[in-house]
Amino acid sequence: MNMYAVPEVAAGPNQQYWDLGLKCFTQNDNAQTALKTIWRRLPPPGDLNLLAAIVGNLYGDTFWSDQKLQMDADLLATYMNAATGINHSDCLKAANSAYRLWYGLLVRCNTSNDGLIPKTGSYTASPDVLLNGVTTLDPYDMITKWDQTTWGPAPGLKNNTYGRGQNKNLQVPIKQGEIKIYYTSNGFNQPPSSWTQLFTYDGTKQTADLVNINNQKVIRPGERSACDTSFGFEPTGAGHYCLIVCAQTEYFTNDPASISGVQWNNSSSTHWITYNGAAGWHNVNVSMTGEEPLVFYNNDDIPAKFRFVARTRNVPAGSEIAMRVADLDFAHVAKVTADDQEFVGEVEVPANYEGTLDVNFPVLPDNASISYSLVWVVDSGNPAKAGLTRLLQDGYATEDGDETLVVLGDTHFVGAQS
Repeated sequence: MNMYAVPEVAAGPNQQYWDLGLKCFTQNDNAQTALKTIWRRLPPPGDLNLLAAIVGNLYGDTFWSDQKLQMDADLLATYMNAATGINHSDCLKAANSAYRLWYGLLVRCNTSNDGLIPKTGSYTASPDVLLNGVTTLDPYDMITKWDQTTWGPAPGLKNNTYGRGQNKNLQVPIKQGEIKIYYTSNGFNQPPSSWTQLFTYDGTKQTADLVNINNQKVIRPGERSACDTSFGFEPTGAGHYCLIVCAQTEYFTNDPASISGVQWNNSSSTHWITYNGAAGWHNVNVSMTGEEPLVFYNNDDIPAKFRFVARTRNVPAGSEIAMRVADLDFAHVAKVTADDQEFVGEVEVPANYEGTLDVNFPVLPDNASISYSLVWVVDSGNPAKAGLTRLLQDGYATEDGDETLVVLGDTHFVGAQS
């Protein structure tokens, strides 16, 4: 056995019910029929949590909500109630429990993600979005170096770009795993309408197959997988960009095109990437100039107060850090005085606004970094405040007196490595 391969998850006592769910799915039974079939086979008193996990995830396309930007526990509970006769409240508890884990191809937001939903920590540093300049990678390389970040853009050239994912928690194989990759301008909270889909390097396809370490398309429970071919990323100009990887399976289509028409508000990016276990985002960049344009959006129909935050680490003392938005007459300029420092500026932004934050900082030495964050400051009178409860619970928003602070995105620059 290959020493780098993740062992197949041993069949447990519930495997027969997963297999039955897979049989229902394969023979094109709908979710309601699958729920009834499995429920009748479960021994008394019946395991609602197991039922929800199996059907709620094998039928991911049925229960994913483009409006909620997550799996719809309410809909699953309604179906379960109809199939079992168990009260809706208990069914909802089971459905919520099922969706606290990601079942299927997990694409991490950062190396600490292990399948819990929502994902925690930075959501713009996915190690499963790989960029390797003009040098190709094979699946073996990407799988054996699972926790290694591969991010080596070659400016002005066609870059080899990849995605990867692990069959997590799902107790059946994945036979139709694929990757789609998109790019957008570097910045914050970019809506799907601003994303551009990549083609494979040869220009023939918009998807690449996922294979395991032995180049097999069947990805067993617990196995890791990577693209069998690269995408070609050839951005125009010298700017920096964000890359987004979406994994697809026969159980979950995960198509960003379906959410392009959804009302995308200021909290949508955070919610989508942290509740979609099959998506990853990466925007760490090497800066050679210290001058960068960062695109940002107010996706709401009312004006918003935005806070721009710059955090420096090991940036030489005396260096000037500047943030400007020309058409809003916003400028914040300050000097670095410590090894670790934070700079903050606030601005009122018009409704439905697309703008550019121009940032200036010194050319960074190889041990230095600077990070920029966009924070939405929501006061007590803002009608959006009532809808931020989930982000507060998940730790992506905090209360500060009468205001709620919502992190809408971040981007990072490091110095060129010697």
